[in-house]
Amino acid sequence: MKSLGALPLALALLSAAAILPAAAPAALAQVTNIDAQSATSAIQMAGKRANQIPGIKKVPSVGVIRLDVPTVPMLSGDIPDWQEFRIMTQRNAAGVAKLQKNLAANPVTAAALAKNRVKPSQVAGAQIGSNGSLRLYIFSARNW
Repeated sequence: MKSLGALPLALALLSAAAILPAAAPAALAQVTNIDAQSATSAIQMAGKRANQIPGIKKVPSVGVIRLDVPTVPMLSGDIPDWQEFRIMTQRNAAGVAKLQKNLAANPVTAAALAKNRVKPSQVAGAQIGSNGSLRLYIFSARNW
């Protein structure tokens, strides 16, 4: 009789799992707070990081951080507004353009971006792991 009592519970859990929507693609996920120091560094170092892109032969993972997501400042209030990131990107336009160009030119990185629904023109900065992993700092198309 105990096994029959567990059956309705198991059926309820299975039906609930079938009703829940599928998980959103990784590119659509967003952290709630942006690490301003990492984002700033990624934008300022875009030109130097662009030089590493041609050597990437494999991209095991891609992290996408949108810079234009409104953030709620913590008590210290030192999180830059997305417009400040945009100004910083404009000030580093040459390096950012080189990064975007190299991301698009390398077939491996271009495929990784496409898989995560990121256009090279959206990228403002990047961090590159020793294994080829990418963390991209982007602006969505509507604000860029």
